Amino acid sequence: MTIRHLKVFICVCKHENMTKAAEELFIAQPAVSNTISEIEKNYNIKLFERINKRLLLTDEGKALLIKAQEAVSAFDAFEEQALNASKKPLLKIGSSLTIGKQKLPWLLRNLKENYEEIDFQVSINQTSIIENKILNGVLDFAFIQGKPSSPHIESKLVDCNTLIAVCGKKYDIPNELTLKELCKHDLLLREDESVSREFLNHIFALENIVVTPVMESISNQALISAAVQNLGVTIMPESLLTRQLNNGGLRKIIVTDYEFTRNSYLIYHKNKTFGRVKQDIFDFCYKNYKSKKI
Repeated sequence: MTIRHLKVFICVCKHENMTKAAEELFIAQPAVSNTISEIEKNYNIKLFERINKRLLLTDEGKALLIKAQEAVSAFDAFEEQALNASKKPLLKIGSSLTIGKQKLPWLLRNLKENYEEIDFQVSINQTSIIENKILNGVLDFAFIQGKPSSPHIESKLVDCNTLIAVCGKKYDIPNELTLKELCKHDLLLREDESVSREFLNHIFALENIVVTPVMESISNQALISAAVQNLGVTIMPESLLTRQLNNGGLRKIIVTDYEFTRNSYLIYHKNKTFGRVKQDIFDFCYKNYKSKKI
C-alpha cells in the first residue's frame, strides 16, 4: 500500500462516488476502482456498501478513514517540511565559550549578509559539550580552542591565540619572572574541565609544576574582577583583557621562559557530508576566520 492508495480512498469517501473521485484526482474511473479493490483484497476487508449507486462506508471503512486521514496529514506535513528545508536549509553551528563571545557574533553577521537563504541554529558551550554534539550529529561544524580529543573529529587550524598573565596594579609581583616563580603566587584560574585550564595544566605538567589555585571559576569575568581587586594572578586570552589593560585596572606580567599560545580549530565529524550550500558556508567560515577578516 502507498500514500496514493490512501488519498484515493479518502477522495472516494468524500464523494461517495468513484467517477467524481476520478474527476477530482484527474485519473480514469477504472484506476480508482482498481485502487479500492487492491486495498480490500490486500487487507481482506470491505470498505463500502454499494447502495443505489452510492458508496456508503462500512463500519471498518469508517474506522480506517480516520487512520487514512491521519496518515495523509502526517505525510503532507513531512513533505512540506522537507520541501521547505530544501528551499531554506538549516545550518547548525557551535563554538566554545570564548570564541562564542569574541568572534562568532561577527562571523554570524557576515554569514547572514552573504547567505540570506540559510537559517542558522547556534550552540555556545564548553568545548567537551560542543565535541559531543559534533559526534552525535547535532551540529554541522563548530569552532573550538584546543585540538579535539576524539579521533572521529576532523579539524582545521583557523587561529593562534595568545594567553597572558595579568594582575591588579597593586598586587605585589615583579613585572618579569619565570613560570615557576609565577606559579608560587596566588593563581586565579578557570575550572579543570575548561580548555584554558587543560591547556595550562599540560604546561604545568611538562615543567613538573604543581599548582593549587586560590580561585577557580567557570567565568572569565569573575577571574578578571578578582585580579583587578589584587587577589592574585590570572592567565587568559589577551583579547579578553584589552579594556582593563588600557584603563590601568590590570598590568601585564612577562613570563620570561614561556609563551602561552593556544590554537583554535574548525571541527566537524569525519563522516559528515555537506551539500553544496553548506559546503560553501563551511569554506567561507574557514577562509574568513583564518584570514582574520572578521
